[in-house]
Amino acid sequence: MRVHPSDDLLRRLVEGIKASLLRQVLRHLLECRRCRERLRRVLDGEEEGPARVLAWPARDYRPILDRVIERAQRAGLPLRREQAQAPMLLGELLLRPESERRRLLDEDPRFASWPLADLILDRSFEASFDDPEYGEALAALGLAVTDALERTDIGRPLIADLRARGLAYLANARRMRSDLSGADEAMTKARSEIARGTGDPVERARLLDLEASLRKEQRRLADAARLLRRAISAYRAAEETHSTAKALIKLAEVQRLAGKPEEAVALLREAVEELDPKQDHKLLLCARHNLATALVDLDQFMEARRVFRQTRPLYLRFPDPWTQRRRLWLAGTIDLGLGQLEAAERRLEQARRGFLEQEIVYDAALVSLDLAAVYARQGRSDDLRRLAHEMLPVFNARGVHGEARRALGLFQRAAEVDLVTVGLVQRLLGYLHRARHDPNLRFEA
Repeated sequence: MRVHPSDDLLRRLVEGIKASLLRQVLRHLLECRRCRERLRRVLDGEEEGPARVLAWPARDYRPILDRVIERAQRAGLPLRREQAQAPMLLGELLLRPESERRRLLDEDPRFASWPLADLILDRSFEASFDDPEYGEALAALGLAVTDALERTDIGRPLIADLRARGLAYLANARRMRSDLSGADEAMTKARSEIARGTGDPVERARLLDLEASLRKEQRRLADAARLLRRAISAYRAAEETHSTAKALIKLAEVQRLAGKPEEAVALLREAVEELDPKQDHKLLLCARHNLATALVDLDQFMEARRVFRQTRPLYLRFPDPWTQRRRLWLAGTIDLGLGQLEAAERRLEQARRGFLEQEIVYDAALVSLDLAAVYARQGRSDDLRRLAHEMLPVFNARGVHGEARRALGLFQRAAEVDLVTVGLVQRLLGYLHRARHDPNLRFEA
């Protein structure tokens, strides 16, 4: 059964309503002549109610509406067909050698497809988390499809929005590959494209969000925070609740790295409030896990435990090793803060072994130092020496940067002469957290 929007909803369409609802109403208007006529009457002030008293500009909107509806109807059926064909076209492209893909895009009009470009870019963003090199290749392919769109009658501003997104995804993939100069170059081009685009606030917010990730990686934390605040403001204005929550979580991490754990806690509580607990369980888990971690930074261990216990049902939904090892790590640091050293040792040792098995060596170094704090509190010199002896060869061999290795070497030497204290371990932990993406940060011995 078709549900027609009310007169009040049509008035709100004219006044401006949230983006998701606007898309639903416009899709209905394309297919329903009756509602289009009612919208015209609202525009003309013929309907009773609040629309009658608005100070409308002296302008006849009917020809504009006619042209928009006519053009959308002409494009509508082919667009739906292109949406259905996009996965098949993508498969066809990926089966061809790279040189042949360019020929297809240049010569075959089937590939000049907005849904195809959109699909490729979405796949690029998703792929970058597991395989940044493949994500970068897909972003480049999506941008090549936008070049083909220049031969169609799609407006240049719409193509500019799509190209800006593609360049931002390209920058994001390069960032994940630690190619920060290449990421900066792509992001500069993305900003240039978005300036020529439609002005869509969500597209602009997405670009700000991704640029903030790059600035965070470059240790330009003040710039990252500024960009994220702008993105959050734009997401909220568009009532994009999910994106708002993600950006709040990211801003909290930036503030935590900047040594502002109080602000991180406030932002994470805000993110938890934004999220619907029945929808995105993974994002809610991320927000609560990060909140408990930030509370540990503030030595608020009882509150951290309360949040952690509240989050247990969410941890059970995600049994993957990545999630469970971080659950053990957080539980161990809370136990350590509360003086429950036996439980802390058990959980931290499990997490440490897991990170070493996965060759996630930097996290393994951090967990090892948390475990060293347990041994230091108990005066277990032999276990500290054993731990230090096991740590350094692994981290020397597997890509921990030189200054961090120097700091870990100091820990090993201190362990050999029984000089490891809880204070030294805490200083090392603080340094390694700050230096994770900043190999130039010096450790002051």
